[in-house]
Formats: sequence, C-alpha cells, structure tokens
Amino acid sequence: MKNLFFLFLLFASITVAQAQYKPLPMQNAEWYQDGGIALLSCPTCTFVNYKYYTDGDTLINAQTYVKIKKVEVPNINDVSLFPAYTGAIRQDTLNKKIYVVLTDSTTEHILYDFSLQVGDTINSVLHTLTAGCLGFNTETIYLIDTIQVNGYDHRVFHYQGSCVGTDGSYIEGVGSEFGLLFPNLKDIQESHLNCLKINNQSYYPYANVTCTLPTISVNDLDQLLDISIFPNPTSASITISLPENTIESVAILFDAAGKEQLRLKVQGGDNNVDVSKLKHGIYLLQIGNSRVSFQKE
Repeated sequence: MKNLFFLFLLFASITVAQAQYKPLPMQNAEWYQDGGIALLSCPTCTFVNYKYYTDGDTLINAQTYVKIKKVEVPNINDVSLFPAYTGAIRQDTLNKKIYVVLTDSTTEHILYDFSLQVGDTINSVLHTLTAGCLGFNTETIYLIDTIQVNGYDHRVFHYQGSCVGTDGSYIEGVGSEFGLLFPNLKDIQESHLNCLKINNQSYYPYANVTCTLPTISVNDLDQLLDISIFPNPTSASITISLPENTIESVAILFDAAGKEQLRLKVQGGDNNVDVSKLKHGIYLLQIGNSRVSFQKE
C-alpha cells in the first residue's frame, strides 16, 4: 500500500511538472513579508515587516539583472528606513531558473530552480545565513503539486533541507513561502510571505488581499532614538545633541525621498549644523543605527 501511495505521488508530481511555466514577475513587483528582528531564532525578537521590490535593470558581468531593494518597519535591523539595495535577480525562462547576485558581490547563485523533479536536490543560497547552516543548505524535492492563485495554477515545490528546520516550499511565479530573498528557517519568529503585488495590484495569495507595510509616524520613530535635535521645526540651523561619551561619528541627512543631502562628523555634546539651504520638508538624520527626524520650515 505504501508503494502504491508513493507511486501515486510520483505520478501526480510528474503530471504537475509538465504544466506551463509561470515566470516570476520581474518588473513592478512587490513582496510583503514579516519576520523577527534577527536572522536567527529569538523568542523575544521584535516583529518586523519587510517589502522587497523590483527597481529597474542593472548590468553585472555583462548580464542584465533586475535590482531588488528593501524597506522595513520598524527600522531596527541595521537597514536604512529608506530603500536599501539587497541584490539583483535574472530569470532564465527557457530553463525555468532564477539567479541572484547578492549585495556587495558579483557572484551568481541559483535562487530558484523550477525545472526540478521529485528526488532532485538543489543548493539554495537562501539558507546561507540560517542557524546551523555552515555554507549552502541542500534541499531535496519530495513533492510537486499546484495551488490556485487568482484563477491560475501555480506549481509548488516542497523540499526537505539538510539543515534542521529548513523544510519549506517554493511557489512558481511567486517565490518562496518565506519571501523573495530571505533565509528560510521555518520558525514563528522568522520570515513569512504575506502577499505579492504586481503592477500595483494584489496577486498572491488572492486579488483583494491588503498588501501594504504598516505605517509608523515620525513621533514613533523618535521615541526609539537616543538623539535630540533642536529647534524643531527650524528655518536656519539645528543643534544635534548626543551623549557626552559618544565617539566621533558620521551623521547622514536624508530627505523625504530617501536622497542623501548632507554628511558630516559629529561628537558627544552639542553639534551645530547649518540647514538654511535645505528645502522645506521632513528630514531624517542617521548616526550609526540611530535615527531622528526634524522639520525644515
């Protein structure tokens, strides 16, 4: 009976594998996911929401890739509040493979391989940073089935990982159940893909799902910081007040669009900065991992 059941699963997987390939969206796509503050499991982690999104083409090693950027809320994971580059992907539609070049690298890795059959293995770059995975995690495909997404069949590749707790699934045309680019540790404190938006329309898991990041106000951000700025609002200059024991650091000033406007050195105590030439609006000052906002009138 067990042999018959296995043969049934194998036949079903082969039938599904012959279905028409659903390519991963490479333009105007946004993946919304959540997870813990750290990459490793942590019972007391702060929950963070992420958005990964496509941001135009780039050339790497004479190959055309699509840039992927990320924002997170709240901003406490050593990533800028404003969009941060996290890698670039390219798709080989004919061979049903997705490749990635991660940040600060020119080396290409397999991200997803949707040409696999049951029993095939893949060394996934998604597992390089997960707990207990020294190097690449080896995944073995044990089942291929389908799910309905907006009325279309998408193949789902279920795998078992060689690292503890790294079982999961890849969804053709969507990504991983954990997100687009994120270590796949199957744990309540780790990443989970909430939704995929294409051309500003919710697509996965269904068309009318709410697909946004939670909002966080300027006041909420300021409460996370140990920096003060005065006067606020200001029209001419600001004083950046830091704890007296602060070592000399670099302060970066961003406008509301995330563009760097000013970079300067600051130290413990009061630091006076001329901002009279800045346009009116809200600005964000970043010093290391700490950030504080002010308004220019």
